[in-house]
Amino acid sequence: MAKKRKAQDNSHEARPEPATPATRESWLRAKGPALRFVLISAGFMLFFYGVFYTSPEDSPRIDALVRAYLNTYAVAARAVLHVLGFDASVLGSTILVDKRGVDVVRGCDAMEPIALYVAAVIAIQVPWRAKLAGLVIGVPVLVLVNLVRIVALTIVSVKFHEQFDTAHLTVGQTLYVVCTLALWFAWVAWATRERRRKVGVAAG
Repeated sequence: MAKKRKAQDNSHEARPEPATPATRESWLRAKGPALRFVLISAGFMLFFYGVFYTSPEDSPRIDALVRAYLNTYAVAARAVLHVLGFDASVLGSTILVDKRGVDVVRGCDAMEPIALYVAAVIAIQVPWRAKLAGLVIGVPVLVLVNLVRIVALTIVSVKFHEQFDTAHLTVGQTLYVVCTLALWFAWVAWATRERRRKVGVAAG
């Protein structure tokens, strides 16, 4: 009986201690930045999807702004194509070259990756001056990269029409996502350089 009681006592001692307020507080302190990042990013993207993907009937003003934005891409691409020696024209948001048309539609405008970049920049816990720099520099860079992508796809449509779908759906989109991630990681490294330096000094 003594042995049995001892085994029961040991099993009782092995039970995990219930979480205390201090334990929960330390867990929140450790996980807080990650939770904050996820919640702010998710909230921003929900707002973006709710506004950007409303139907034209529900929000004609937003639809007009989106169409103007797409037309701006098409006009800018036409200017670049003229410089490259192509006889290009624009009809709405469609780029016409040698009787072939490339439509700049939602999904080709890079708004979703740019919105993700903006959300990720805002959600990181760094000074607002660093966030502003990330937005002021990063967003125009991503717009410019997307313009290069549209121009390249238009040339592929004219010169290598059979490869257009591969260039558009596989190569172009993948490279753009990689560029977006690379730009964000580069900005994070720059924005947190001072914090990492202080941590290194403290550890040394």
